[in-house]
Amino acid sequence: MNNSKSKKNKISIYLIGVLMGSVDIIPGISGGTIAFITGIYHELIKSIDRFSFKKLIKGHFRILWEDINGPFLMPLFLGIITGIFFLSWILIYLFKYHPISISAFIFGVIFATFFQFIGLIKNKNIDDYFYLILSLVISTGLSQLTSFDFESNLIYLFFSSVLAVSAMILPGISGAMIFLILGVYNEILFVIQNSLKVLVNFNAQDFINIYSKICSIALGVIFGLKIFSKIVIWFLNNKRRKTLLILTGLIGGSLPTLWPLKNCLNFDILIKHFTSNKSFIICKTHQIVECVLFVLAGVVLILIFNRLKKPIEYV
Repeated sequence: MNNSKSKKNKISIYLIGVLMGSVDIIPGISGGTIAFITGIYHELIKSIDRFSFKKLIKGHFRILWEDINGPFLMPLFLGIITGIFFLSWILIYLFKYHPISISAFIFGVIFATFFQFIGLIKNKNIDDYFYLILSLVISTGLSQLTSFDFESNLIYLFFSSVLAVSAMILPGISGAMIFLILGVYNEILFVIQNSLKVLVNFNAQDFINIYSKICSIALGVIFGLKIFSKIVIWFLNNKRRKTLLILTGLIGGSLPTLWPLKNCLNFDILIKHFTSNKSFIICKTHQIVECVLFVLAGVVLILIFNRLKKPIEYV
């Protein structure tokens, strides 16, 4: 019975990892948001923080496995890899050919999650609202930054990966969006798309080009995870309530980026609509209906999920 329960748990963790990996490649939503929604965020950060290169080099594999909670971290990691290399392209396809549907659905999920966690805050005070609003502003501001134009050499890819993975493990801030801002998003996609192709159609020069970049990105990811996880763990252990408030605000700050009707119903269009004598056709009826239906689908999914799983508790 215990083995059956353990197997089911590993499968669910793997599927969460697949979802995390799939969304990590899309600007606007982070794998950290998925981890936060599904209730594995704290365990994930603790497992990353406990990883020791010293024990790995010395061959203390059993102790290291226990320290990082291997039965949890391994299926999650395998799921993330699966999501990045195989299923993320489904999301890319959906964003390209069905942008309103997929954006509206994700918007509904994040919208419901944001207000769910706000509702969990007991005995609200002015300080709570300050941290919540501050993190909302920071998250929204980051999503509005325009991309920089830098040459994507190996050193720049390393530091970009450090910053991006730090964002990936924060709910609300998309690592893909950080890559986009830093001007290396297309380079990252190119590396992922060609990492398997170069093995099938082997060419020494292409292999060195692609896998030198993969090594640079991987080192940046490892360094960023190790350093940033310690910061998050310290705040969760010492400033838990404020940290959860900030994480909740970061989730809410991703909503403007995910707004599904940004091309036909946004702030600028609304201003023109009310300040000009001309009439503006804002959105077509079918677009609005599609948006509403998929937002509601996302909200309903979170409501059902919360019935099945106890949400995170504030202190």
